[in-house]
Amino acid sequence: MKKTKKNKAVKTKAGKKTSILGGATKSLKKFGRGTANSIGGLSTTSKVVGGAALVALGLSYLNKRRGQAAATATDTSSDANAAEQSLSAMDGAEENQA
Repeated sequence: MKKTKKNKAVKTKAGKKTSILGGATKSLKKFGRGTANSIGGLSTTSKVVGGAALVALGLSYLNKRRGQAAATATDTSSDANAAEQSLSAMDGAEENQA
């Protein structure tokens, strides 16, 4: 019968255990360095156009969120109006019975 090894965290050269998050951190650092180098290689015009595109995307996102918030507020006010009408109708029914 074969002996199986238990799953253990891998030890690095320094003897520290690495985890999934440790590996992700290393990958993100590597990605950040590559991104910084690639942006540094762009021309000034390319950087300005890219920045303007990011600003436009951000503004459109905020505009969509504002539109959704306004729609939600309108729905809430119509619900409040309906509730008030219902309560007033109930009050009127009670007065008629008395």
